[in-house]
Amino acid sequence: MAAITANEIIDNFKKVVTTQYICFDGRMSLREYWLFALPVYILGFVPVVGQVLLLALLLPTIGATPRRLHDTGKTGWFQLCVFICGIGFLIPLFFCIQAGDPNENQYGPAPAGTSNSAE
Repeated sequence: MAAITANEIIDNFKKVVTTQYICFDGRMSLREYWLFALPVYILGFVPVVGQVLLLALLLPTIGATPRRLHDTGKTGWFQLCVFICGIGFLIPLFFCIQAGDPNENQYGPAPAGTSNSAE
């Protein structure tokens, strides 16, 4: 697995927030998803500023998660499991950390130029 650089995180974050913020179609690789999601979730723990940031990034997050689920062959509707009290967030999380389907699936071709393996 290639090393992650700050520029890669920033570039991926910009791409998701500006061009794919409400896109529910297609697939998103494991690496691409977590390069976006981890900074969002980490910054969410910062008091006040983090909560404002989470609110501002709600649509891009809602758009990115179904694309990640599509990459694993699951429907984006699994995202609604977060509303199950207690452990509901674990269901989409479980699917989002799995390696994606390396072949074309019902949601489209594998993300170009990226590796979906969890290695």
